[in-house]
Amino acid sequence: MPLYHQLQGFLRTLIERGEIGDGEQLPREEELARRLRISRVTVRQALQVLADDGLLIRQRGRGTRVIGGKVRTSTIPMPLKAPLGELMHSLDTLAGNTHVRLLDWERAVPPEPIRELFGSTQDEMLVRCVRVRSRHGHPFGYYTSWTRTAHPDFNANQLAHGPRIELFRRCGIHFVQVQQTVSALRVGALAAAHMEMAPGQAVMTLERSSYGPEQQLLDLLEIQYRPDQLRYQMRLDYEAFNPETPV
Repeated sequence: MPLYHQLQGFLRTLIERGEIGDGEQLPREEELARRLRISRVTVRQALQVLADDGLLIRQRGRGTRVIGGKVRTSTIPMPLKAPLGELMHSLDTLAGNTHVRLLDWERAVPPEPIRELFGSTQDEMLVRCVRVRSRHGHPFGYYTSWTRTAHPDFNANQLAHGPRIELFRRCGIHFVQVQQTVSALRVGALAAAHMEMAPGQAVMTLERSSYGPEQQLLDLLEIQYRPDQLRYQMRLDYEAFNPETPV
């Protein structure tokens, strides 16, 4: 089947499903060709077929937009972007643009695997916190954390009404090193229920270990993100690298 025919069939399906809504502007021909790694001529042929069928209108200087398609029914916003390399700015970005709901809080002795990571004794109590974060009413993140602190302000009331990053500052919890690991896992039943997902779906999982001045672990956080609702991004400047140093 010719490439242009495959492309027009793909776009037709998206328009008929309402995934590209009525009135929406399509990327320019050259942009589509670059993204799909096909020729601009192939893109132009596919768009012309859809225009001939009354699904697109093409205007010189104004681009191509959908006509006669379904009105987009999904109210899920575009994914929130957060810079992965600039950690503190990333945390402030999330805190300032989202809403968090506290699901569970306790001071407890953690299970053995957590105690090993913290190097804590069998009777040392840490703060366990479970939260779900939403944006425009749509849950996108399931947060489970263990924090080493005895500060009285690090309590359920404060965690329910403010971001943890502000609470860290207020309680004098200072981090000098943070390690992050990003992986893809399958979401469990409990987290799936709170994020309005089906159990077993893939989620982006971020594990963040934050260390104090003496390299002791102070906070361990695991976040499960809906991949359609949050996207981490990183920028690397080539000039920052020494060209003589292997990368």
